Amino acid sequence: MDKQKSILIVDDVTTNLKMAADVLQDTYRLAMAKSGAQALEYLKKARPDLILLDIRMPEMDGYETLQAIKSNPETASIPVVFLTVDKERESEIKGLKMGAMDFIRKPFEPDVMKSRIEKILKINELRRDLFNSARKDPLTNLWNLKYLEDDLYRYFSSEKHEGVFIELDIDNFRSINDTFGHIAGDSLLTEFAAILESRIGPRDILARIGGDEFVIFLKGEYSTEEIKEYCQDLLEISAEELGDMLDDKANVSVSIGVAFSPYDGSDYETLHAKADKAIYFVKQNGKNSFHIYRERNDSSKGKTDAITSKADIERLERMIAERNTEEGAFKVEYEGFKHIYQFVSRSVGRTDQSVYMLLITLNHDEGTKYSNDDLNTAMRELERSIVVSVRQGDVTTRYSSFQYVVMLMCSDYDSAKTVSDRILATWTELNECEGLYLDFALKCVDGKEK
Repeated sequence: MDKQKSILIVDDVTTNLKMAADVLQDTYRLAMAKSGAQALEYLKKARPDLILLDIRMPEMDGYETLQAIKSNPETASIPVVFLTVDKERESEIKGLKMGAMDFIRKPFEPDVMKSRIEKILKINELRRDLFNSARKDPLTNLWNLKYLEDDLYRYFSSEKHEGVFIELDIDNFRSINDTFGHIAGDSLLTEFAAILESRIGPRDILARIGGDEFVIFLKGEYSTEEIKEYCQDLLEISAEELGDMLDDKANVSVSIGVAFSPYDGSDYETLHAKADKAIYFVKQNGKNSFHIYRERNDSSKGKTDAITSKADIERLERMIAERNTEEGAFKVEYEGFKHIYQFVSRSVGRTDQSVYMLLITLNHDEGTKYSNDDLNTAMRELERSIVVSVRQGDVTTRYSSFQYVVMLMCSDYDSAKTVSDRILATWTELNECEGLYLDFALKCVDGKEK
């Protein structure tokens, strides 16, 4: 495991901190806190890769500390493992429901402790890779609209609200595609993305939100004059470098609309709508320029304030859509799964889409006995394997004590088989109990007209 991985250990007993440090210090960078309050203060300044959290602490116990960590969008994704002497099943269930990744019993067994930590860090890397791949634009490798919305949601959910929302649109892009072909158009988009990347800082966000539409969100406080200079620089560098790609007839230019946060809004929908109006103003007044929403003239109000039904319904869709930062399958209780299944089974009867059900059963060699802890650990590892192996649009639930079922949307048999192989490979890597194995059953969901 990479020596650069960092772990925050939270325990009110100095002896426990020293014991954990003795086990982990040769492999990880360690930070320590003796209370939940100290841990939360540390997290304001740093982001460890993992938190080891004692349950029984005075004033603020582990459950309260975990709740505070998970309620903060800036820290919610950090994996947390409870340290406990408690062997009650109810305590473990409570912690897992709150978002803990695992439990490590005291006194620590060094090999067990290191093995579990290594697994969880590996799982978190897989989840991060899946998260990133699902939120990257395949052509430009920039963040996509989903990532931009989620990142702004986290940013505005914290105490920070200052920022500048800059929307950019390549003028006459459709005619460029028609004249020079889509390959040339894709090359133009890729080059434009590279230009924009060279003009942002490490804390800023750059995303492609549509065909030839891009957004830069500059985090922090900027003056109007600073943003005017910034936009002018973008226009000049784009004209110079994009113009060299095509002949003079292309006449490549860019229109830019700007909205300030929190002055113009503190969510994606509002800022996008206002930057979009500013771009509309530019398009109606010659293109190849920029406009700041709050500086528009009263004479243009009728044009820029008009929002089409198409724009309204797009914003409505984003507002009512589930805001779920969890990657992987959509996890629901069994009753919710049944309702989704019934809806899907009616839908596939009227469309050409194919949906597969994947039932996964945990089995063991006959005559071999396992403890409840071993079986529960194997089932948790199965759930984690599903999370990192299945797409966000798919649905999963725990079907029985030793079974999970996954509904694979818009999938054929070969794709479903690939998913089952991926789940098996991940689970095999994580599982340490010999004699345990997985059985898979695949069935296409039949459409039922009702």
